[in-house]
Amino acid sequence: MESFSMQRKHSEINASNSKLREIDVSAIERNLENPRIIFRQQEFDDLVDSIFRFGVQVPVSVYQRGNRFVLIDGERRWRSCRKLNKRTIPALVQKEPDRLNNLLLMFNIHGLREQWDLLTIALKLNDVIKLLEAKEKKPPTEIIISQNTGLSRAVIRRCKLLLDLPKKYHSLILKELHKPKSKQVFTEDFFIEMERSLKTVERAIPEAIDDKESVRKVLMGKFRSKVIDNRVHFRKIAKIANAKKVNGDVEAAKGALHKLFSNNRYSINEAFEDSVSDLYEERDILSRITTTSTRIRQLDHNIIDEEVEIALSDLIEAAKGALER
Repeated sequence: MESFSMQRKHSEINASNSKLREIDVSAIERNLENPRIIFRQQEFDDLVDSIFRFGVQVPVSVYQRGNRFVLIDGERRWRSCRKLNKRTIPALVQKEPDRLNNLLLMFNIHGLREQWDLLTIALKLNDVIKLLEAKEKKPPTEIIISQNTGLSRAVIRRCKLLLDLPKKYHSLILKELHKPKSKQVFTEDFFIEMERSLKTVERAIPEAIDDKESVRKVLMGKFRSKVIDNRVHFRKIAKIANAKKVNGDVEAAKGALHKLFSNNRYSINEAFEDSVSDLYEERDILSRITTTSTRIRQLDHNIIDEEVEIALSDLIEAAKGALER
């Protein structure tokens, strides 16, 4: 019922119930609930140039509070008009929403058409979760959060990984986000990959982590110095931690992780090679053999061409050689 009630309330606060007006640019203020807090200069300059040449083609959306107006949608357009010293801007004026609906409007209006930075979503998503919980007297499920915000469940999970980080890392990520993409080092994706891997270690081999914060610092140092040269390599840490699932030596995996989580030049790739790489290679081969065997059995033996016959003969010889070792 939560999803339905929120959607019905949204229908009362939308463009069909709005009035189009020309509003003084100086009478408008930004919405403090807007998750979008980073405006990249090149994108902003392009919009300023477009409005200078063609005007504001899409009205902003606002709600009225006394003699002032608060933005719901269109902060970059409003900022551009201020930069160009325009006196007025076309605006759809809606009635003032409560705080929860104000946040949900932000998510649903913006999320449908543009990609926000994930941390800025996460920081406001936390408020949405608390408000939904207060309203329904129970924590909202991922499905309810998704229905109300328009965010996919995958995005919600990624947001939660960022929210669980110590706040000092939020500040670090925000600082990085202000840089051009090519200059960013400790990105949102870096922390998501690292935190996912460490959660797996905590679950599978908890004794491999003596102090999680110290481990973070070591891994960040190795990433900065290129000992770890790709954030995707963090996924191998999870594979090492799951050694038991592939019938691996858990003590060897634990030793590799302890060494990896220490200040040295030992990389994720080395830890993976020293512990479980052969086992995962065997699993990959097994999966390929199973798939290939199934497809071979489905072949029409009356129409196998010469090239396939040669390949099958080579496969038979390779299999015999492997079995005789």
